Amino acid sequence: MRTILIAALVATTFSTSHAEDAAGLAPAATAEPSYDSLLASQVEALKTQNDLLREQIQLQSSDGYDANQVTFSDGISTEFVDDLNSLLEWRESVEKAEAKAAAKAALAPTIGFKGRFFFDAYNFSQNAESVAQVGNAENAVALRWAWIEMGGQVMENTSYRIWFDLAGQVSLLDVYLDFAELPYAQNVRVGHFFEPFGMEQLTPNKYLTFMERASAFNLGRNTGVMAHSDDDQANWTYGLGVFVSEQGSKPPRFQDDNDATAITGRLTWLPWYDEATDGRGVFHLGVGGSYRNLADDTAEFKHRPESYMAPVVIDTGVVAASDYQLLGLEAAYAYGSFAVQAEYQGASVNTLGPGSQYLDGAYIQTSYFLTGENRFYNRRSGSFSNKIVPLENFFRVRTGECSTCTGWGAWELAYRYAYNDLNDTTIQGGRMGVHQLGLNWYLSPYTRAMLDFIHSDADTTVANGGDLDIVQMRMQFNL
Repeated sequence: MRTILIAALVATTFSTSHAEDAAGLAPAATAEPSYDSLLASQVEALKTQNDLLREQIQLQSSDGYDANQVTFSDGISTEFVDDLNSLLEWRESVEKAEAKAAAKAALAPTIGFKGRFFFDAYNFSQNAESVAQVGNAENAVALRWAWIEMGGQVMENTSYRIWFDLAGQVSLLDVYLDFAELPYAQNVRVGHFFEPFGMEQLTPNKYLTFMERASAFNLGRNTGVMAHSDDDQANWTYGLGVFVSEQGSKPPRFQDDNDATAITGRLTWLPWYDEATDGRGVFHLGVGGSYRNLADDTAEFKHRPESYMAPVVIDTGVVAASDYQLLGLEAAYAYGSFAVQAEYQGASVNTLGPGSQYLDGAYIQTSYFLTGENRFYNRRSGSFSNKIVPLENFFRVRTGECSTCTGWGAWELAYRYAYNDLNDTTIQGGRMGVHQLGLNWYLSPYTRAMLDFIHSDADTTVANGGDLDIVQMRMQFNL
């Protein structure tokens, strides 16, 4: 009788607490279709048995207890107990399998894919002095970038990134592991990546205001190890790393017995960040520096106007030097649709001849969204490196009344002036000033059309007053 009463209690609990799961004990989303009919019949059998048990209990309470009166028809009691046990065992096995699968999935590395490509067109116009300086600058079209980006998590506190550039020959860009949530350092990154120097250098190219960067001394990507912050709520960032100083932007290797060590660091601070508007108002300050030992005792500094296909205009040539140091100062301010950003960078070059030489450059740029959007500040990187989301995407459709409806996307107007001085006592690389006007049309968060007008004026040892005018356009897609 005890077995029957326990079974009755379990069956009653089952029938009341799982009345909504009429299709069976297992969730419908995870049950195999072949189990549906089996589970439905088992539930019906349990309900029938439950009713019989209730009748028996009522009989006992009215006539007095007699174990011989508690009987069932032709083995139904045995079937009930067996069915109940098998269903409970099946449910337990399913839950264990699901828990095991979830634990295994949590341990497995994740992988995600992104990409971007930029199509550019260029038109050049020169005066005679510019032709004397650099020769004829030819009009061009180019696939500026075509990137495939892979990345994901390894365990909970380790991420990885592998980026390929397919424009021209295949080359590797970012290739690194990043270890997070470490004591004191916060994060440590190992591999090939951007050195922490310069606000615009650390702004991804898909978020740049203009088609190309204007920083005087871009360090690019190098192989190294770096400790850095990674906090989207902090008002400061830092990065400090040791790198190979002469490898350049594309790995895989550097081989030399001579010292080619670079130590590079950057620190930023936000005196003001408007939390209420999620950064529509922000004031940024930053400082950076780099010491770079030269393995082959040579260095070269050169600049072109901010155009990928433009010729190099000012160039120091190869300079005999043991090392050089970089200093960078940054400031940026944004309020609503308006933003302004400026950087100064200087290089002190320890030449093998008498004394050191000092070269420098700076830029200031401003932008305004005509349609009300704003640039988004990234508190993790200390730069304007978040996606621009138009208030409405571009579209043009015909309505039922034979008229058209149009969404205009986001429109941004921008201006920049950049100056680079590669002249000193023994180094005569030239001086160049560049005015640039830009118009950006964000059709959606993933597509952008860009139009830049550039006028550069350069003085070199070959000729003074070399004017180079450029009209360049870009169609951009990025995920």
